[in-house]
This record gives sequence, C-alpha cells and structure tokens, in this order.
Amino acid sequence: MNQELFGVAPPKKLFVKLAVPSLVSMLFSSIYMMADGMFVGKIIGSKALAAINLVFPIIMIVFAVGDMIAVGASVKMGIKLGEKEEKEASNIFSVALLLTTIINIIFMILSLFFAKDIIYILIKDSELAYLSYKFAYPFILGLPIIAPFFALDNYLRICGKANMSMWVNIAVSVLNIILDAILMGYFKLGIEYAAIASALSMAFGAMIFLYPFIMKKVVLRFTKPKINMKEITQILYNGSSDFLGNISGSIISIITNAVLLHYGGPVAVAAYSIIMYIDSLLSPLLFGMVGSIEPVISYNYGAKNYERITEFFKITCVVSLAISAITTIIMFVFPDFLVGLFSSKSDIEIIQMSKIALLLSAPSYLFSWFSMTVGCFLTGFEKATESMIIMLAESVVLPLVLIIILTKLMGVYGIFLIPTIGGIVSTIIGLVLWKKCVKEEF
Repeated sequence: MNQELFGVAPPKKLFVKLAVPSLVSMLFSSIYMMADGMFVGKIIGSKALAAINLVFPIIMIVFAVGDMIAVGASVKMGIKLGEKEEKEASNIFSVALLLTTIINIIFMILSLFFAKDIIYILIKDSELAYLSYKFAYPFILGLPIIAPFFALDNYLRICGKANMSMWVNIAVSVLNIILDAILMGYFKLGIEYAAIASALSMAFGAMIFLYPFIMKKVVLRFTKPKINMKEITQILYNGSSDFLGNISGSIISIITNAVLLHYGGPVAVAAYSIIMYIDSLLSPLLFGMVGSIEPVISYNYGAKNYERITEFFKITCVVSLAISAITTIIMFVFPDFLVGLFSSKSDIEIIQMSKIALLLSAPSYLFSWFSMTVGCFLTGFEKATESMIIMLAESVVLPLVLIIILTKLMGVYGIFLIPTIGGIVSTIIGLVLWKKCVKEEF
C-alpha cells in the first residue's frame, strides 16, 4: 500500500490526499485552541489568559522529549518502509512508543514534586504563578496519555491513514470545545478546567488511535521491542531539530514574557497571549500540512526517488505561500475583529496594544513558511544538522539579538516586530542550506 501511495501516485494528487486531511484536522485543532482562549479571556479574564501564556512554554519543554522521539522514529520508519523492511519499521514503532510512555511517566512523577516550585521561581507575580500552576497540574497528571496521542497521530499518517487521523483530530477538537462550553461557559469553573478539557479530549483520541495498531489494520504492528542503542541514537538525532526547536522556543517564550512583564506589565503579557492565540490558527495549519508530507519524503529518500522529493518541495512551497499571504491580508484587514475574539470590550488598553502588536507581527507569515518547509524536508531525509541550524537561527539566535536591540529602540513594541525581522533572515539561511543539501544529495 505504501509503495503505491508514496512511491507511485502522482505528486499533486498525493499531496492533496495527504495534505488536505491534515489541513482540516489542524484547522479544527486551531479552532479549539482559539475557543479555549476565548472562553478563558472572556469568562475568566485577561489575567488567566496571561497565566496560560506564561506557563505553556514550561509545559511544552516537558512535551519536547516525546516529540523528539515521535519525529525521529517517524523518519526512520518511513525510510525503512521505503527500503521494504516492514518488520524493522514495526520494531522501531514499538520501541519508540514504549520509550515515549516510560519517559513521560518519569516526567509526570518529577513534575508532581518540582513543577510548582519551578513555576513560582520563573513567574514572579504570585497571582499569575498561582493561576499558571492550576492550569499546568491537569497536564502533568495526563502526561503518560497526552504524549502518546501526538506520537500515534504521526505513526498513523506514516501508514497512509491520513483520513482517519483527520477524523480523530476533528473529534478531539469538537469534544474539547464542548467540554470548555460546559465546564467554563455553563458552570463558570476555573482555569484548571480548560486544561482538564484538553487532557480528557486527548486521552479519548489516544485510545482511538491505538485501535488500528492493536487490531493489525495497518502496516506497523506491535512487536516485542528489540532495543538497538545505535538505532535509538539515530532516532534521537533525527528528532533533535524538533526537540531543540521546542525547547529553545519555550525558553525564548519565557524570556519574552519576562521582558514583556518588565516593559509593559500584565497588559503586555495579555496582549502577547492574544497574538499567540491568533498565531495558533496559522502555524499549526502550515506545520500540519508540511508534516503530512514528511513520511513521503522519508519513504522516497529510502527508495532513492529524489525527483519526487523535489516535486513535493515545489508544491509545498506554492501552497504554503498562498495560505500565508491570505492570512497576512486577513490580519491587516480585520485586526479589530481578531483581537476582539479574546478580550472583553472593557479591556481597552489590552485591545489597543494587541492591535498594534498584530500589525507589527503579521508580515512575518510571508517569510516563516519557507524555513518551516525547508526544516521539515531536511529532517525527512536525515539532514538533522542543517535543519537544526535553521531552527537555532530562527528560534534562538535572532530572537535573543533582536530582543536586546529592538526593546532599546522601541520598548515593548519591539518584541512584536521580532517575528517579521527574524523571518526574513531565517528565510535567507533556509534557502542557502536547501540549495547546498539538494546539490549534495540529488
């Protein structure tokens, strides 16, 4: 099935078959994230919205290890399937899932002991720290179930089950919105119930994702794990770019929030939270679309079909640019409407700052899609070092340098201009590395 689907089907037709379900599922995921922000911002208040934005980078650091294993294993599985080594691919699947579960159980235990102290050390405002910990606690308890949900979604798409992945993600998103409406909208419960709604929804999705693997309805099967340290090292290497991207992005977010608190107080953090919720509509769409193609890239790299990889790259670039351009136009035309989704009319200061922030950051989408595309493609054929260079430039080096320079020149508003300037520079770096790797490999 994979040979017919990934190795022979016309690229444009296969792109639509894989990308459209991923786009739809990510659209629903983005809608539920925005709904989450709307319920919290409008019902609980802007302080709670700021608290979520402060603690979420810390939560993402914990998720990053599981993500690294999932992405790295997916690349190896795709290559093995391209080489017709299905038993080896199934062993990698079993080892990766076991490793993910064990690591997240360990993280859960450690977090129960140390998370509260870490949050209170990093977030100096005691009220914000209290709200942040209340939001984080359900995620801590749900770690052993939440992490496999994302990993199984990746593995299901490797098996060519893009439509099933789409429907499960839609079901999870809808369930999350329903639970938000009941718990916060109807019963007026606190911030922790936003996290409980997410954790319960993802637990439901993880159980459904397990079904085709348990019932042997897909090419990847559960086997008795044969642990090969060399292979595990390669998995970790392949996923290192995503891991460092998640870690560094979270650390930069923590630093950014600290700078925002210094220059603009809770109002600036709340405005930044609104921008991040708006961003959550586009970035997952692009990442989901590019990620849906990654199994095809790994498969064709293993099968040495380099022309197909180049063709998929061109198609992905055209579609990504179109989505990004449309989104940028919407942000410039409807800033009042977008900001108003996450704030009450009484929060005048937050609304004004959020509108300016949105207009300053909106042009970044015209550039960021390219580095995202190049990074995913390079990871797909085991060029993790080059992918890591792009990620570190975009997520660490440029933001740190620009925070220092732009806050001196523009104060708090300099923070909101960083994505645009960083996106331009990282696009240039991505283009240079892509040409270099294509010349070497193809």
